[in-house]
Amino acid sequence: MSASSAKEVLKLNDVSVSFGGLKAVSQFGISLHESELCGLIGPNGAGKTTVFNLITGVYLPDSGTMDLDGQNLCGLPPHEITKAGIARTFQNIRLYKELTVLENVLVSYHMRKPYGYVDALLRTRQYYAKEHELKEHALRLLSVVGLKNNPDDFAGSLSYGDQRRLEIARALATSPKVLLLDEPGAGLNSGEKVELMKVVSKIRDQFKVTILVIEHDMKFVMGICERILVLDHGELIAEGTPKQIQSNPKVIEAYLGVADA
Repeated sequence: MSASSAKEVLKLNDVSVSFGGLKAVSQFGISLHESELCGLIGPNGAGKTTVFNLITGVYLPDSGTMDLDGQNLCGLPPHEITKAGIARTFQNIRLYKELTVLENVLVSYHMRKPYGYVDALLRTRQYYAKEHELKEHALRLLSVVGLKNNPDDFAGSLSYGDQRRLEIARALATSPKVLLLDEPGAGLNSGEKVELMKVVSKIRDQFKVTILVIEHDMKFVMGICERILVLDHGELIAEGTPKQIQSNPKVIEAYLGVADA
């Protein structure tokens, strides 16, 4: 199914935000469809992470609308946006490094616990049965990202690449409709990036989740994304397939033509 014919999941329309008189994002619009894998690129300071912060409720837009499956996201706190179906990873890895790999994933189930406070307090049969289900589900997620052999390792002991994978698994545990990946390839070597590309594509195909990824590595983003959006100085300057973006004069001038972009 093509993105154009698939169900629209996330829509931003004319979203803007300013900080101290500086317009960080100006009239930004995007429409993401079910199971789409889309890239968001642009120079440093273009506003890419600011867009993620707007979508996830870290920042409140000055104007514009944001909708997830028809639900208005504007004004919702981050935890409610996560509950609605949006999960993210960060440029700087944010794991509980003193907890195990498995425990890091289990933490993400707290908003969707399939039992009540009384069951948890009294440690009922329902509690133990549901905890077992959550553990099995978490182990399946770890298997998807290639960490099935590391559940009892401390998160802080993992390699940088494996910590990136764990952060993705933890985001998936919230059962998102939309997964936002903020520079998942940062700090990885070429081999690790190739493996991560496979993981991201596998996640989209297996979970039918919509993915929006920020990434500076053009081989990475061009290799997995079906559609790419380009930001420059907070404004959307181009949108299209990887081939269209690579040959777009505005993009070449603003971004692709810059060395070490």
